[in-house]
Amino acid sequence: MARTLRLAPLGLILICVNRENKVTESQAAHPLSQAIYEGVLESPPWATLLKALESYMQVPSATIVLRRPRFSDPGYTVYLYSESDGGALEEFTNEAYRDSPFAQLPEEKVFTLQDRVAHSELSTVQFSAFLAAYDVSDLIGFDVFDRATGIRLRLRLVRTGSAPAFSQKDRDRLASMIPLMNKALKLYSAYTRNSFIEGFYKELLGSMGIASIILNAELEVLSSNKAAKQILKAKDGLFVLGNALRCSESSDQRKMLNVCQALAGSARSKTPTQQSQSTSIARKGSEAKWDVHIRIIKEKKVSFGGRGPILVLLLQGRGNAVAPSPARLIEKFGVTPAEAKLIPLLVEGLTLTAA
Repeated sequence: MARTLRLAPLGLILICVNRENKVTESQAAHPLSQAIYEGVLESPPWATLLKALESYMQVPSATIVLRRPRFSDPGYTVYLYSESDGGALEEFTNEAYRDSPFAQLPEEKVFTLQDRVAHSELSTVQFSAFLAAYDVSDLIGFDVFDRATGIRLRLRLVRTGSAPAFSQKDRDRLASMIPLMNKALKLYSAYTRNSFIEGFYKELLGSMGIASIILNAELEVLSSNKAAKQILKAKDGLFVLGNALRCSESSDQRKMLNVCQALAGSARSKTPTQQSQSTSIARKGSEAKWDVHIRIIKEKKVSFGGRGPILVLLLQGRGNAVAPSPARLIEKFGVTPAEAKLIPLLVEGLTLTAA
């Protein structure tokens, strides 16, 4: 009987040993799986994959476009040779995409140029001039779409000159990537969305003079914005000892510990009884106090890093405004009027659904 030695990352390869101690591979991995999944964290994303596709699909170049190009926004385009040959990319993003039959494809299905436009009709669209200018003889690609974030990934490959048109074998090879790219896009969407939310959250609170500190259940500091770092460094009522947040006054320490433990316990329950609490902490060498608002982080909605983030502590000097005006938010951050109304509610501690 064969016994399992190890399972490769993502369950792609199963290595077994039989009674004769011969290693066998029971399931072959996709040759591009590593490049597809590791590409999520590359900058730009999937650059290694684009290079690998040259030999895998026998093409001179490959392109990835994230989100749909528009007149005011050509989209985020990943093109391997953009530094050495940006002419084709610039012309495509500024002009050729506008009537391109390849600008957006039905999801999770491979298409070639002939699938999208008849040869007799190709000369009637402006896109044909782009193809002729760069000696493009055929196109192939597919779209995958993440509905949670609205990000669409378009993978496009070209053949040029006298190279043969894409065959059924080429279609099958490219189609084998679709399930992997679909999963990779969901990973990328979650990663980029959470990174954006964390950065925006910190910048917003910093502009309002609010210090924010992300804590786990043991009150270890996982993340803090610029205002919070200054307070902790000056030991102005709070400081960090062994990675854990501490209050200068023992009475404040007991009070904060009780509040945090109660909220952490509530966060672990299926039906949280409370989402937030407020308290105060004495400042260094004065009668002034910090107004402190502590609330539960909804981990399924926002990721602030590793090691179990569970609480956000908002620290503000008394007398400061709770939030800037909607007009100020629109001016500084470019948010919509609806978002400008939503942001102060989130800062006050409401969940996204409640706000």
